[in-house]
Amino acid sequence: MQGSGRRIAVTGLGVVAPCGLGKEAFWNGLLGPGLVDVGRRTSIDDWDPSPWFDSPKDARRADRSEQYALAAATEALEQSGRPAASDDRIGTIFGTGVGGIQTLEEQIAIRLDKGERRVSPFLVPMMMANA
Repeated sequence: MQGSGRRIAVTGLGVVAPCGLGKEAFWNGLLGPGLVDVGRRTSIDDWDPSPWFDSPKDARRADRSEQYALAAATEALEQSGRPAASDDRIGTIFGTGVGGIQTLEEQIAIRLDKGERRVSPFLVPMMMANA
């Protein structure tokens, strides 16, 4: 793959993981006693997305994976010292295998229990990482 010849700089790193929220806590969690015998962990206990959203409604409309991504991107941007570049020249890279599967599962359960009219009209944008 050939690039455009422009240079890029990685100026910040954000981490949201069960063993630590933030780069330092994550690293300490990896080096410390770690997660002992917890089985497969896919979420963070007592997660509060409100610091990363403008309103509780915005947080509710975001899948947990999107909430994690926003928290990690915010940490990375803060570490960067807010580069002098304009906002349209700042980007993040976010990777997920499926992303909003938790939202999809919740809405399927609602559909089965309460009917299709109770399914959120925000289902698709809530579960798609790139929406």
